[in-house]
Amino acid sequence: MSVSDHRDIVAALREVPGVADADVEPDGEGIGLGLLRLGLAPGVDEVEVASAVGRLLRERFGLGVDAERVQLVEDMQTEADDPDIEADDDQDDRFRPAIRRMHIISSGLQVAAEVTLSVGEKSAMGRAEGTATQTGVQRAVATATLRAVEELLSGRARFELDLVESTPAGGRDRAVLVAVTMLSSSGSEKLHGAAGVREDVRQAAIRATLDALNRRVEHMVS
Repeated sequence: MSVSDHRDIVAALREVPGVADADVEPDGEGIGLGLLRLGLAPGVDEVEVASAVGRLLRERFGLGVDAERVQLVEDMQTEADDPDIEADDDQDDRFRPAIRRMHIISSGLQVAAEVTLSVGEKSAMGRAEGTATQTGVQRAVATATLRAVEELLSGRARFELDLVESTPAGGRDRAVLVAVTMLSSSGSEKLHGAAGVREDVRQAAIRATLDALNRRVEHMVS
């Protein structure tokens, strides 16, 4: 496959709804498609985009692509960075973790999530992996949030994700519910949090996780 063919594929992929950017890395011999890396627009359905991409490659270019060779990448501005979204009324920005970044890579059957949080000038990133399903992505994002909080606390507490689920909250509104077990020098405690889904359910999973933790960890951060 020539360089011009790669350029034609990239140009076509960038026209697929939900694809913000595309790049093709040729295989080691430079004759195959190699790794296909797609940057996704915020809030899109990864499964729907992947299906559209596979259909395009088959019908227009006669290519069948192994799912393991396709990476779907989302690097989102989070709600904490959006000045049009107000913080919770009781939030104390000095001691409560703020969301800075969410980075998700889906490849084949796996998904990797990275969540970056900050308190004041200190920031920490947590990472977790899961299955490339809607529930798997939510669990990965929530677990990555817990790992980031552990880093902010310098290991003074450990967390285990017991439950994360998306549920109707009345009418067409949805909410994400989270249950967490916190282990510290004071013992073990069950915590619960919830957050409404504004635009993206994965960001709601982060906010629900922090909602469960904030009242317990803010004094540890301070």
